[in-house]
Amino acid sequence: MIVAALLLSVLPIVAQEDKPNVLVEAFVNKSNASNVACNNLRQEIMAGLTDTERLTIVDASLVSDLPAAKNDRLVALGDMGIQYYIEGTLNSIDTKKTQSTSGGKTTTQYEATINYTLTVIDVASGVIKTTETYKDSYLVGATQDEAILKSIEYAKKRMKRFVDENFKVEAVIKALDEVDKKGVKSCYISVGSNLGIIKGQIFEVFSKIEIAGEMIDKKIAELKAEEVLSGTLTKCSVKSGGAEIKSCFEKKIVMKVVTRAKKPGALERLNNALGI
Repeated sequence: MIVAALLLSVLPIVAQEDKPNVLVEAFVNKSNASNVACNNLRQEIMAGLTDTERLTIVDASLVSDLPAAKNDRLVALGDMGIQYYIEGTLNSIDTKKTQSTSGGKTTTQYEATINYTLTVIDVASGVIKTTETYKDSYLVGATQDEAILKSIEYAKKRMKRFVDENFKVEAVIKALDEVDKKGVKSCYISVGSNLGIIKGQIFEVFSKIEIAGEMIDKKIAELKAEEVLSGTLTKCSVKSGGAEIKSCFEKKIVMKVVTRAKKPGALERLNNALGI
């Protein structure tokens, strides 16, 4: 195996360097639950977004004098340097009591199911970037309030995938590391801890190809972060497409590296199938 450190001579694509500024609006409560539950949901979601270290989160409740009219609000947010804002709606919270008996002792437990919607709006255009509705259940709670709280807390865990899917980070391949005749085994890319990249993050690699007179992005490879070396540098293993990366690199064809959410695990796939 040949170990190389081949730097690209030209990097026309500029990697993303700054975290997007994202304002989180007050959530709308359409459920029968109290506003306390709605506010708790919002706090958990903001904490989850912050923990990804991909975004700079701004709490709308701490910003004074924001106009209520949509167009004026967009202008004001743009002047503040906000790129996106998130609206949230608590649609419903349902609870169900279950009882089980063992050894003559009856145990009462509660299940809570929380349904909420998150909408991301692009401030510059006013266009909705995405709208997603989630349904989270917590199956074991000694009281209704405990079950509801646990269901709300699960929203925080969802934010890593939410950010991976809706706030993708772009980078370029800066150098090749391990290369053999079959292709590239590992390489270095131009993002790191400054944008919340951690070990295990998956990336897709795209190159430009021409089809019917149009230039489009074609996926050629996948990478996996193995070691975050600095704020702007990560070493990745090549999961697939090593030969394609080597060919593009040698031909000085620009490749774009984009974060991808991990595929859901077995439990998450089951929950999705059940609508949970």
